[in-house]
Amino acid sequence: MIRIQALGGLSVRGDDGQPLSGAAAQPRRMAMLALLARASDRGVARERMLALLWPDAEEDRARNNLSQALYALRRDLGGDDTIAGTKELRLNPDRVSSDVAEFRTAVARKDNARAAGLYAGPFLDGFHVPAAPELARWVDDERQALVHEHLRVLEALARAATAAGDVAGAVAWWRKLASADPLDARVAVGLMEALAAAGDRAAALDHARIYEALLEQELDLSPDREVVSLAERLRREPASGTPAAAPRAPPERPRAPLLAPAAVPAVSASTAPAPAATVSAAVAPEEPIAPGSVTPPSMEVLDGRDTRVPTADVLGAPALALPAARSRRMRGAVAAVVVAVMGAAAVAAGLYARSERRGPARVPVVAVGHIAGYDLGAGAGGGTAPLADLLATNLARVPGLRVVSAGRMLEVAQGAGGAADTSAGAQTAVARAAGATELVDGTLYGRPNGRLRLDLRRVDLATGAIVDARTVEGPDLFALVDSGTAQLAAHLGASAPAGSVADVTTRSLAAYRLYVEGLRRYYALDWAGAERLLGAAVAEDSTFAMATYYWALTTYEAGAAMARMQRAARLAPSASERERLIILAGLALRSSAPELGPIADTLATRYPDEVEGHLYRGAALMMAEDFLAAVPHLQRAMRMDSLALRVAGGGRGDACAGCEARAQLIYAYQAADSPAAAEREARSWTRYAPGSPGAWLALAGVLVTRARPAEALVALDSARAVGGAGNSVVQDALALHWIYVGNYARAEELLRVRAATGASADQGEAFWFLAIAYREQGRLVDALAAARRHRVAITGREPPLGPGTAPGSALLEAVMLDELGRHREAAALFDSVSRGRVPGLAPSRFARHRAWTLTHAASALAAGGDTGALAARADTVAAYGARSGLGRDQRLFHHVRGLALAARGNDAAAVDEFRAFIRSPTFGYTRSNAELARALLRLGRPAEAVAALQPALRGGVDGANLYVSRTVLHELLAQAWDAAGRPDSAAAHFAMVARSWRGGDPPFRARASAAQSRIAAPRT
Repeated sequence: MIRIQALGGLSVRGDDGQPLSGAAAQPRRMAMLALLARASDRGVARERMLALLWPDAEEDRARNNLSQALYALRRDLGGDDTIAGTKELRLNPDRVSSDVAEFRTAVARKDNARAAGLYAGPFLDGFHVPAAPELARWVDDERQALVHEHLRVLEALARAATAAGDVAGAVAWWRKLASADPLDARVAVGLMEALAAAGDRAAALDHARIYEALLEQELDLSPDREVVSLAERLRREPASGTPAAAPRAPPERPRAPLLAPAAVPAVSASTAPAPAATVSAAVAPEEPIAPGSVTPPSMEVLDGRDTRVPTADVLGAPALALPAARSRRMRGAVAAVVVAVMGAAAVAAGLYARSERRGPARVPVVAVGHIAGYDLGAGAGGGTAPLADLLATNLARVPGLRVVSAGRMLEVAQGAGGAADTSAGAQTAVARAAGATELVDGTLYGRPNGRLRLDLRRVDLATGAIVDARTVEGPDLFALVDSGTAQLAAHLGASAPAGSVADVTTRSLAAYRLYVEGLRRYYALDWAGAERLLGAAVAEDSTFAMATYYWALTTYEAGAAMARMQRAARLAPSASERERLIILAGLALRSSAPELGPIADTLATRYPDEVEGHLYRGAALMMAEDFLAAVPHLQRAMRMDSLALRVAGGGRGDACAGCEARAQLIYAYQAADSPAAAEREARSWTRYAPGSPGAWLALAGVLVTRARPAEALVALDSARAVGGAGNSVVQDALALHWIYVGNYARAEELLRVRAATGASADQGEAFWFLAIAYREQGRLVDALAAARRHRVAITGREPPLGPGTAPGSALLEAVMLDELGRHREAAALFDSVSRGRVPGLAPSRFARHRAWTLTHAASALAAGGDTGALAARADTVAAYGARSGLGRDQRLFHHVRGLALAARGNDAAAVDEFRAFIRSPTFGYTRSNAELARALLRLGRPAEAVAALQPALRGGVDGANLYVSRTVLHELLAQAWDAAGRPDSAAAHFAMVARSWRGGDPPFRARASAAQSRIAAPRT
């Protein structure tokens, strides 16, 4: 019998039990089988198949495609009789069975227990057919319908158990329903009453807190009164040592539609980002990100000074008030995104994870807990510490088995308050929070003959029941893990992985022991200790891929970090599949490589219980500047990692995927010019992590862009209170706040003190921001001097470059030369910077650097009237941009072509090119916004010019926003409002120009006087 599994994924196994292969395994042909399985005996019309699978093909070609696909399927399935019919196609039930058809039959017969057992997860979870949008919509609709049926089945089982007085059964079914539908108040009440009836009033109150936290986080709503009332009643009731009477089921009400993912705030057509392309930015890495941070290299906060940071930093980008996020210190503050959730958050994370990833799963999600040890000899390698990690790694190699990695367990345990608690209760809570449905733990014994014995047990986390127990013996830990894995796999009906766990890790127990202890230090935020131990593990076994990968994450020195990451990637083929994908994704991210998207998709699809895949999916979309498309993936990573979002103390930075996801989410909304959504997320962050400086800095940055500077200052005061008055990150943020609002005297006062008293790195930061402050005031001579002092301050921190090249620190100097009207000098310096290639820099990263800096050179040449070579430069930029994984890099040539067209007087075509480039109207290359506005003004279209300039002013003064000053944007916006016949609006911006440039160099004082005169001019 051929078997189609469409719930929880899509797989087809033949009569021999082996997966379908050959031509029939192609995605569209697999989709045909899914369509037929869902239709069951109703069948599917050929026309319907054509419309869903080949919507854009000509009719004859589409019909030929369908005929060929049917031929291939019948051949590979073993006969023409497997798919019957001519006009209406259907599966032959005597030859083919499917879980989705059996689920439908069980639901129709009200065989709810059977239906619950069949539902292994969302319909066609993770399955996708390219270029078939109608099919995707059909899958979504069917998936939704099946989820509704599954919820009705669970509710019926829960109510039946409640009515029958089956207390344990009621708890189990209500718990499963709460996992699948955590925001339904009726379900929360049902589970709470079942738990109370079972004598576990504490768990019932815990669930009330879970429900309340989830409702606030997801919908920003207050809890249902019935839940609150029941919780109050349970708190008032005296404790009892015996179970209460059977619970009453909550009254049935019509089930509301399933909640869709959190709504994305509307973005106007003029500001919404276009569909994904692929993005761009900056230069040679210098100062590394905080260890463990996984930040997508999009929206370069560091576009202004790539040399100072090795990778683009979405964490730093959330606000103008976050310039220093590019520094190691800021990454510590921002990556320390932590959420003050109640003790129930652990279970809450598990509920979210399970509700998104599956229903009650036939194939369990397994976590490996504590392995105790007694009377151990030399064969144990000095203890049981490596055993849990080895076992989790090997179990993940079992086909079809879903396993929570040891690293994920450590991360969640650390978020729960530390990984040292190995009690059964603590391990159970951590496993649940990580999304597991079963926990494997055990005991290791030394035998008199020097051999080892390992007793393993599997515990159902929903019921606490032991579902299996195994004993294996062997001469060492590797042999025990191989034997234990084989037995557990056999009991689950799966095949054991090929080879030994040593083949995908290391054959050195000493190396593995060092690696495991290094991981513990890593997740405990002891970077120095982790780097030392992981380096020692690599010294023991230089082929140990994952030790090398984590060793790369623990170093602050950018060159060493990249060299180690590249080395880990070379070793990745010898690692397990999950670890290979994580290593390759990590390198792709840090290299701005276009491979990140496909790797992330594979990682998230194959290992949905690991947060990295979902975070990397979001990162890839952020790289592509498809900001709103990244939102659901970032939200999912946040929910999966909600336990790790804990209160930060003492300015520590957390290796927390959920932390990074939240910071990226704020940036995504800002980049898409949805400031209200960004503020909502930032405020949520401060509620959950009031002790995190990064949370308050993010909120301050959002508020100042919303023209609420007083509130922004309050947030900055909070950041200073929790981060320390001397925290340089907070000082930088405060200085940028004053620059943004035009209080340059306050900014200069802060920055001069740092420049005079700080260490070399602090001086470099101070001169960078001083140059920006001077430039905004039209004091370009002072700005150029500060830019050169910045370059001197960080000399020695940049890697050596070849002759004829300039370091990335010269970028700011080139910007100021351009502003001074010394355009040829600026272009030459930009060109020199563009040639600088740090040894070991990935080709995609160098391409990103070249495309970005050559674009600045083109802008400088265009400003100087030297436009003859712009078309050729556009082709060069396009060639380099195509090799970068950043969507903006791939579109930068549009900006250069726009400059060339504008220089020839073809403003209409130039407008089209500038618009083709701009994806983020706020955090893109805002010089393009300015050039677009100038072209529109020349065309007599001032209203459109206003629309291009306003979001640019909601951007920053640094990063990609560095290349045109805010004062220039104010001047352009004043001119646009004036041309549009809005003198009052124009006057507000002319006033900003007059105030900013009144003390500037002579050319800028003249422009300030002109602005003042325009304000005073009679209005007609």
